[in-house]
Amino acid sequence: MRPPFDSGASRQLLLALQWDDEPTLETFEPGANGLALETLYNLLTATEGGALYLWGPTASGKSHLLRACCSKVQKGERWALYLTPHSPPSHWPSLDTLARVGPGALLAVDDVQSCAAWQQDMLFGLFNAARQFNVAFVAAGNTAPTQLDLRADIRTRLAWGLALGLEPLDDAAKQRVLQRMAASRGFDLRDDLSRYILNHHARDMTSLLELVSRLDAYAMQHARATSIPLLKAMMAQTNPPTLPTTKP
Repeated sequence: MRPPFDSGASRQLLLALQWDDEPTLETFEPGANGLALETLYNLLTATEGGALYLWGPTASGKSHLLRACCSKVQKGERWALYLTPHSPPSHWPSLDTLARVGPGALLAVDDVQSCAAWQQDMLFGLFNAARQFNVAFVAAGNTAPTQLDLRADIRTRLAWGLALGLEPLDDAAKQRVLQRMAASRGFDLRDDLSRYILNHHARDMTSLLELVSRLDAYAMQHARATSIPLLKAMMAQTNPPTLPTTKP
């Protein structure tokens, strides 16, 4: 457990602390998605490239896996690039780039269902180049490749490799994720508190992780241990009750 802080010191410390929340394959909670995790490990250790398409609902772990794969490849001093529809044109590599980086490199494209027309043009060429130069290619979207609202030739290519659907985590798996996150930040998220969070707040992992992060900061700011009463106090401060209006 962290040592207690006085109020002034804790407020100053909050300004300086930067937690390392970089996603990794090791911190991914597979739940029912063990095959997807195993396939990614195999893809990253192969030298002949390969393609994988992951699909599933929001907060099912797609972005975590793609970013984690890029991080793992880069830490091995190999080229990797993570792209989304929000990536500007200057971030999208040329076909010559894939020819230079060659085997052992990775290109990951997230949220392909939202790619604009020019990005679909790029995606088509990059997929073909990755296949030609043995660059691993991983993409993710919100539905199976045949159901994507994209050009037919792109849907076909995304279906060439293995396509795996991701299932959302059950409550037990979500609880493990929250408690592991808390432990990495140096505090204990007890079973009663984690169950309360799951039962009374938004259930998607993005919102749950953000809530635990806020609770951690709030606990440090007030020099108190995390608890259900502290969470209620934080939420009351964030969302004060609306007072009824009175007529004059």
